[in-house]
Amino acid sequence: MMDTVLERAPRAQISHRVALLSIVGFWLFYFTIVTFRAAGLGYEHQLVMLGYRALVTLISMVLTFLVYLVLRRAVGRSLKQAIIVAALLAVPAAIAYSTVNWLTFEDFGRRFEEKAEKKGTTVVIRKEDGRTVVVTPPPPPVPAPGQTVTPPVPPEPPAPPSSQVTIQVGGDEGGYMEKTPIMEIADQSANGYFFFVAWCALYLALCYAAAVRGAEREAAGFRAAAQSAELRALRYQVNPHFLFNTLNSLSSLVLTDKKEEAERMIMNLSTFFRTSLTGEPTEDVPLYEEIRLQRLYLDIEAVRFPDRLKVEVEVPDPLRTACVPGLILQPLVENAVKYGVSRARRPVTIRIKAREDSDGLVLSVEDDGDPMDDNDRSQGTGVGLRNVRDRLAARFGGDGRCRWGPLPGGGFAVTLFLPLTRNGC
Repeated sequence: MMDTVLERAPRAQISHRVALLSIVGFWLFYFTIVTFRAAGLGYEHQLVMLGYRALVTLISMVLTFLVYLVLRRAVGRSLKQAIIVAALLAVPAAIAYSTVNWLTFEDFGRRFEEKAEKKGTTVVIRKEDGRTVVVTPPPPPVPAPGQTVTPPVPPEPPAPPSSQVTIQVGGDEGGYMEKTPIMEIADQSANGYFFFVAWCALYLALCYAAAVRGAEREAAGFRAAAQSAELRALRYQVNPHFLFNTLNSLSSLVLTDKKEEAERMIMNLSTFFRTSLTGEPTEDVPLYEEIRLQRLYLDIEAVRFPDRLKVEVEVPDPLRTACVPGLILQPLVENAVKYGVSRARRPVTIRIKAREDSDGLVLSVEDDGDPMDDNDRSQGTGVGLRNVRDRLAARFGGDGRCRWGPLPGGGFAVTLFLPLTRNGC
């Protein structure tokens, strides 16, 4: 699995702007480091060398951009192929860079030699890391007033001036070996190869990072789609279950020739479904809208139990606009009717309450029906409490909880804990 990710990751391309910024930043860093190094070593003519160095840096940026144009096409295929192409492209780019570097600083040295010849000044030009460094010896001492200086007679063979110092950098210990242009270009190409390979590695790393971010966004999209599908499935479980029970009640009313009650139930059922089905299953609704839907449902059930069903709703005004998942209370109210009201032979009160505490919004549905076993209540038809619990987990993760159990004096209570949000629904 990891090999597949590595093989596909670089296929996410970075923009031309990011690539250009990486090229410019890479070579400006090189330019800065070399400049500080030259200043630290005390090379003379720094301002003039700065211009030559800037020219080499600019040409290096152009060479790197050409490498990028070819490497970009390879990145679109595979990581392995991109690495091979980068290693091969760095060879001609390094040779071109080294050639430009040698020609530029060779011209720099030649110009100073010509100036020295015109002024009659002796200069020593030495190579260090492929660059020309000019060292100008100090001028001859000025005689004091009244002092006669006899011009020195040059010896045979002429000896180098005492103020001239030749520093050997590299080469054999036995002496300085003068390098040919081909040797100097080849020597500098090794450094240039490292530069271009380093930038290619930076570019591939940026592509890989972009691919990882894209994969994370794609995975997040898949998770959101899966969560939405799960919420839809759980939400749609409610309506068929409710419809099944209601149709059974209608059948009972028709069989007992209670036409008016059946007609009223049909009207309430139509209003309930028209209201509930117009909402998006994955979206939240204000608490007052959820309470209104539950009142419609309880009106339907009141046709079946006109003398036994009592309803109390306790929702503070500040919580009326709190956002809750649509129809989240439906299975709880339905269970209270099924296991509390329908099995009793006396009036049973269903209470829907809302309050705010440190955990957020707390919703509860209680009934004072006859005592029953906890498992009988919680199992139901396989939808009920399990549906609510799964919806809270899918919607809020660990921030949504469901707790239920029998009440001490009889009846049953289900309490929901979910984040309190007043905007966005």
